[in-house]
Amino acid sequence: MQSPNNASFFTTLFKNKYIFGVIASVIVLTFGLFKAIKPSPPDNDKNDKNNNNKNKNKDDENINKTKQHQDDILDELKEEINKLKPTNIDSENNNNNNNNNNNNNNNNNNNNNNNNNNNNNNIKNKTNIKSSSNNINNKNINQHNNNNNNTQKKKDIELISLPHQILYQIFESISPQDFTNCSKLNKKWNSVLIKLDKCWIQYSIDRWNLHQIYPFEETRNKNKEYFKKKYLEEKKRLGFKPEQYIVSIMSECSEFTEPGRWKSEKIINPNGSWWRKRFIEEMSKGLTMTTFILNNNSNNSNNNNNNSNKNDDDQEDEDEEDDEEVGLDSRCPTGNIVLNGKVNTPIGAFRFIDKEDALLKFNGNQWLEKHSSDSPYAGDVVGYFNFSLFPLDCDDELFQPYSSQIVEFLRVLTFGSRGTVTRLKNQHSVQSIVFERCTLSSIFGKYGFNDGDALLDTDITSNYIVSLIEEIQNFLDKSGVGVNAVDGGAKVVYTDKTSHNPIRYTGHLSKESLQLQINIWIYNSVILQSKRLWNRRLED
Repeated sequence: MQSPNNASFFTTLFKNKYIFGVIASVIVLTFGLFKAIKPSPPDNDKNDKNNNNKNKNKDDENINKTKQHQDDILDELKEEINKLKPTNIDSENNNNNNNNNNNNNNNNNNNNNNNNNNNNNNIKNKTNIKSSSNNINNKNINQHNNNNNNTQKKKDIELISLPHQILYQIFESISPQDFTNCSKLNKKWNSVLIKLDKCWIQYSIDRWNLHQIYPFEETRNKNKEYFKKKYLEEKKRLGFKPEQYIVSIMSECSEFTEPGRWKSEKIINPNGSWWRKRFIEEMSKGLTMTTFILNNNSNNSNNNNNNSNKNDDDQEDEDEEDDEEVGLDSRCPTGNIVLNGKVNTPIGAFRFIDKEDALLKFNGNQWLEKHSSDSPYAGDVVGYFNFSLFPLDCDDELFQPYSSQIVEFLRVLTFGSRGTVTRLKNQHSVQSIVFERCTLSSIFGKYGFNDGDALLDTDITSNYIVSLIEEIQNFLDKSGVGVNAVDGGAKVVYTDKTSHNPIRYTGHLSKESLQLQINIWIYNSVILQSKRLWNRRLED
């Protein structure tokens, strides 16, 4: 029989085992529950790692393809360069381009290394990694396309085209005076002329379409001095800075000089200087306060010759310039507008421009199309008078002392030329003769035709006056108020015993009949009132 102490001991031990079991069960359950609650690694991480590895492989493939493609392009460029035989300048440019391409490749490699390092970052950088990868791919694609385009252009370029384009850009951006005075450019040109297979000759042939005249290379080389001189002449004709205004000179002008004075000149020299001589002569007949002074050479009146520090090339160009014609027979005569009796007081400058040169110089300007005229009393455009009047841009205090001289000059110019005047600054054009709708009351009478100033001619034997009288009489007869339509009707007559309007009528015209309107060609007598054209109202 056990003692009570032994019984209590076993009882206590049994109870402790039970407690221990409960505790152990709780621990096991807690551990199992914690393990069940804790999420397993998501599949996205696995996918991200796989995607990153794939992107890395794709980037490596793209890099390899890009490098291979660039190597192919470089090889093609080298072949093209060897064919073209470029100058040292072109070789340096190609070397620079190769260095730039190598630098771009190194930059691409560095970018790819950075992207590979970023691929090992945490999930937060996932978007940035994808964006960088896309940018790299886009950059490689764009570079691939650009290289393809450049390669295609290189293939299309002919032997002479590349240096031709470079020289064209240079020569278009400098003035003729700068070109002839620039010894470095002349020396550079002399070296380029030999190396680039006579670019001057090719440029001139293309410019003036002389392929049929000089079809063979040997002939072109023999005439290189001719082509060089031809180019310099064109730069002098077309490289000038135009004056403020330009007016078209028409073949049928007012003829202040003898009728038929220039008919023989037109036949003998149809494309020559006859129209300039006629213009100067007729303007001089009408001007009393101003006159023209021609320059001694055909350069711009603002150009000054510099005789210091001249080398052989400059002297050669000067010798070519000395051979040019001077005066009105030259291709681009210039001069000054001076006060009569005061040769040293110029109030303006002028330049004559041939029609063909104007089409080249001002090609694309809308005002050029407006200078043609449908008037039978104007004819075709034969040339242009480009001029400036300095006081027009001054304030009233400086303008007033010369206002009467300027008004007279512009009145004679617009009336005598019968052309269209354009202010080049704002492209505003005004025609000097217009087809106007006029009432009979503004035609007849002492002060009709704006006191006779609107008539294009006042000679009774002139084509204009004969046709004008006939047109007005036919209009009156068709309207039922003329002498040929009704007894006592109006008859148009001409009187030369007046300093006012010579167009009058006999017979009867009622007030209602005087309000009838007719379209006739007249001089634009209000042309000097255009503030937009002259920068001020010259007449009220």
